[in-house]
Amino acid sequence: MSSNIDRNPAVKRSTIRCDLSAGRTEPTMTRQRKIFLLLSAVLFFSDLGLVLINYVSARQTLRNTLHDRAASLREGFDIALYTTELKLIEIATFVSQIDEVRRDVREGGTAVRQEGGGAGGAESDRWRQALMDVVGPRWSQLQFLYLLRQFSFYLPDNTAFLRVHVPYEYGDRIDRPDFLVAAAAARHEPQSGFDIDRLSVGIRAAVPLIAEATNGDAGANLGVVEVGSSLDTMLVPICPTSRCGTSILLFQDQVKSRMASEAIDAYYTADRRIGPFFIEAASNPAMTRALVNSQQPPRLDIGEPPLMEILGHWVTVTYFPFHDQATKNDPARPAIGIVAIWQDMDDIVREFHRHQLTSLGFAVLAFGLMDILLYRLIHLVTVRLEDEVSRQTNAVQKLLVEVSALAERDHLTDLFNRRAFFDRLSAEAARARRNGAPFSLLALDLDHFKQINDTYGHPIGDEVLRQLARAIRDTIRADDVPGRVGGEEFTILLPSTNAAQAGDLAERLRHRVKEICIRTERGELVHASFSAGVVQWHPNLDLQTHLRLVDRALYRAKAEGRDRVMIVAATEITEAILGEAALGVR
Repeated sequence: MSSNIDRNPAVKRSTIRCDLSAGRTEPTMTRQRKIFLLLSAVLFFSDLGLVLINYVSARQTLRNTLHDRAASLREGFDIALYTTELKLIEIATFVSQIDEVRRDVREGGTAVRQEGGGAGGAESDRWRQALMDVVGPRWSQLQFLYLLRQFSFYLPDNTAFLRVHVPYEYGDRIDRPDFLVAAAAARHEPQSGFDIDRLSVGIRAAVPLIAEATNGDAGANLGVVEVGSSLDTMLVPICPTSRCGTSILLFQDQVKSRMASEAIDAYYTADRRIGPFFIEAASNPAMTRALVNSQQPPRLDIGEPPLMEILGHWVTVTYFPFHDQATKNDPARPAIGIVAIWQDMDDIVREFHRHQLTSLGFAVLAFGLMDILLYRLIHLVTVRLEDEVSRQTNAVQKLLVEVSALAERDHLTDLFNRRAFFDRLSAEAARARRNGAPFSLLALDLDHFKQINDTYGHPIGDEVLRQLARAIRDTIRADDVPGRVGGEEFTILLPSTNAAQAGDLAERLRHRVKEICIRTERGELVHASFSAGVVQWHPNLDLQTHLRLVDRALYRAKAEGRDRVMIVAATEITEAILGEAALGVR
C-alpha cells in the first residue's frame, strides 16, 4: 500500500496533512482497510454468486434443450411410425381391390374347404399358383419400391393360403386372438402395427378382402391381405444426420414366446443379439451396442434423458416403451421392447464448457479490476452487478418462453402440435366427465394434398397448409383449440359445442377453405378443399373410441367424394357403447 501512496502525489499530500495530526491517521487508515476488506469480501461473494447463477442458468438451459430435442425426436418417431402404417394400409388396400386377387382367393378358399381345410389339395394348389402368378410380379415391384418383407393372404378362418415371401409355407392357422390378421378379419376394417408371428416380425398392415356387393347386399368376407416392412425404412426420416440415431430393441423372451426358433435364427443373427435384447432396427449398430453395454443401459424407469460419454462423444439418450399390436391397446401387458433415440451433444457440451470458462474468466478479471478501483468505482460496480443480474434473468425468461412455444406449436402453421393438442384434449375430456359439459371434435384432412405437393412442389403445399391454418383461426372461437396432428391432418376441439353446431362450423370453414387460391410462379391457380368428420363427446365412451369414430367419419367423407363433412350419427355412438359393453362382459 505504501508504494502506491508514494507514487500518487495527491495521496502523498493527504498523508502529509495526516502527519500533522498523527492522532487521527492510524484510525482512519484502519477504517479504510476494514471497509476495503468488507467491500472486497462482498464483491467477491457477489461475483461468485453471479458465476453460480450463470452456471445454474446455463445448466438448466442445457437440460431444457436436451429435453426439448428428446421430445421432438420422440414425436418424430411416432409420426414416422404412423406414416409407415398408413403407407402399408394403402398398399394392402390397393392389392385387396384387384379383381383377379379377389377371384383367386375366393375360389382358393372354396377349394380348401372342399378338400378338408389346411393346405387343401390339387385344386387349392391350382388357385394358389394362379394367385402367385398375379401378385408375384407386383411383389418384386413392392420389394424394390417400399422395401417390403412380408406379403401374405389368409382365409377367413385365419388359415394361411399364400405367403408370397415364403411360398412354401402355407396351410397353417394362426389361433392368437391378438394376431393382426385375426383382428382385421373380426372387425372387418384395416389394422396396422408392429406384430410378431411364427415366421416373421415387422410393422404390418392387414386389410380385409371383401367380395363385390351384389343386389345392394354387402360383399362377403373372402379373407385378409397382409403386407409388412422392416422398421429400418422409417429410421432415416426420424434423424437424417449422423449426429443422432434410433434403435429399436426387442426383449428376447417376448420374441421367443411367439416366434419359431428357426425363424429367430434367420432374422436375428449373432450381430443382432446383445444382452437381453434383439436389435430389430438401428441406424447405428455400433452406437446401439455401446449404449446397451454402457454404465446406464436401456431402462424404462429413467426420467431425465441421461448425458454420458460413449465412443468418444457426449450423447443424450431417450428411452420409451415399444409396443406391438397386442400390447399397445392393453396397458396391463408389458411392452415388447425399448426405443432408444440418441443425440450427439458434443457441440452443445463444448459450448457449455466454453461458456462457463468464459464466464469464469470474465468474473476473475472483473473482480481484479473492481478490487483495484473499488474506492472510486463502488457505484459503477453496483450498477454493473444489477445490470448483469437483470440481463441474465431476462435471458432465462426469454429462453423459457421460446422453449415453451417451440414445445407446443407447430412451426409451419403456428397451431398446437400433436402432443400439445392431445394434452388439452385429455384435460377437456376429464373436465367433461366431471362436469358433464359437452364438447365436439372436428377432424379434417386436405383433399389430394399429396397431388398438390407432387404437382406444384412442397413450397406451394406449405402455403396451402398455412392458409388453411389461417382460415381455421379466423373461423373458430377464442376458446376452441386447433391442432395439426399429422402432415395434412388437423383436429379442432370445440368446447361447449354439440354435433350440429360443430357441423355448422365445419361447413363455414369448408366454404372459406374453398376460397383459397394460390398462384404459382408459372401462373397456375391452386385451390384447396378438405374432408371432415365430426363427433360429439359421450360420457359412456373413452377418448380413443371417440377418435376412432371421428376418423371413421372422415374416411367416409373421403370415400363419398371428398369436400364434405360427415357427422357421427347417434346410432353409431350407440353401437360403439354396446360394443364396449359387450367387450367388458367378455
